[in-house]
Amino acid sequence: MNGNIMWWGYLHQNGTIQVKCWCGDHDDYTTDCEGNPFVIKVVPPFPAETREEAVKIIIEKVNIK
Repeated sequence: MNGNIMWWGYLHQNGTIQVKCWCGDHDDYTTDCEGNPFVIKVVPPFPAETREEAVKIIIEKVNIK
């Protein structure tokens, strides 16, 4: 892969990590999460080569063990 894939995600209330590919198609990636009581913490867009790598980064950023 080329490393240019951008991802974002969030920690769901039930403890799961949600990972989304970010295509830059809208300025505010948090629009999907605004007012959603199930979203605990949002991780802004970041580069990762694979979805698996993106999951690891989000886990680290939301500080879950």
